[in-house]
Amino acid sequence: MKELISNRIFVLLLIALVVSACKKDNNFGEVNTNTSAYNQANGVFVVNEGNFGNANGSLSFLNTDSLKMENDIFQHANSRPLGDVPLSMTIIGGHAWIVVNNSAKIEICKLDDMKSAGAIGGLTSPRFMLPVSATKAYVSDFYAGNLTIINTESQSITGEISLGHSSEQMIFSAGKVFVAFWSNYNFPEIENKLITVIDPGTDSIVGQFTVGKEPNSMVSDKDGKLWILCSGGFSGEELPSLWRLNPVTLQTETVFYFETNDMSPNNLCINGTGDTLYFLNQGIFSIPANATQLPTNPLIPEGGNLFYMLAVDPNTSVIYASDAIDYQQRGLILRYRPDGTLIDSYRAGVIPGRMGFIVK
Repeated sequence: MKELISNRIFVLLLIALVVSACKKDNNFGEVNTNTSAYNQANGVFVVNEGNFGNANGSLSFLNTDSLKMENDIFQHANSRPLGDVPLSMTIIGGHAWIVVNNSAKIEICKLDDMKSAGAIGGLTSPRFMLPVSATKAYVSDFYAGNLTIINTESQSITGEISLGHSSEQMIFSAGKVFVAFWSNYNFPEIENKLITVIDPGTDSIVGQFTVGKEPNSMVSDKDGKLWILCSGGFSGEELPSLWRLNPVTLQTETVFYFETNDMSPNNLCINGTGDTLYFLNQGIFSIPANATQLPTNPLIPEGGNLFYMLAVDPNTSVIYASDAIDYQQRGLILRYRPDGTLIDSYRAGVIPGRMGFIVK
């Protein structure tokens, strides 16, 4: 079997076999066990990863007008499963582009009804998709040493950019694309603490700089500053760190170091006004963009939850967290106000992961 997912995800899935035997079912929230019809409205898409190798990934939609969770909406619209480990979703115009990691493809769906509008295969281990122009996007890859270039108009692969290592999160800032080298699973000779800078006009590398080990997520704040969160390594090789850089000069402005190596912060997000950052570190932490030190206490303690993914609605700044529960049953989506108070919770699919919002 091809090893197309990270060591971290693989270990989590092994742990889940033990956890599932002892953790009780969490029954609160909107429960849907059958496929549901999708109706376009205000809300958030949830990409449910499912279990690696089982092809039980799915797509959910939380309608924030009716406060109903619509599950398995791709299956319902297309009479077939979404695939093996859908990982991320990018909304471009009137379409949702869903990256399905272990199926090595991108599914393209119409936003109004979730019916298939095409698919792109021939990928290796795709992770994330980033539009860089009106007709062009980049796709990062966990296993291959290049970015794939996609023409979003013709829905075809048009080229690649050789990096020499894997790629993960990407962000467009100051006219450039910043690409994180997160996992060196297939590239053990290279230390995974690099950010590569690409000119999207020429599809060429124009710079590279070093940050902390395992850069896993990036955001831009209201002042255009680039923030990069680094976990410190799968085995806690170094202190986790949070970096703030000037994307124009590529100069580091601030580095915050976490207290111990056994922490593993991830899922850096930012609110709709760009002045407050959030991340997971067992609980949900918040930090102002003008902070001079890291927070010591979580905004939202993890408690009995198993927080897996984090997102912030760019329209309302409402905080969304997924709870994988035991990695076997359908997980939960929990919503919190910006002050950390719980609003409500809903049942999604198996291992609810990253979320996609339609920006108004």
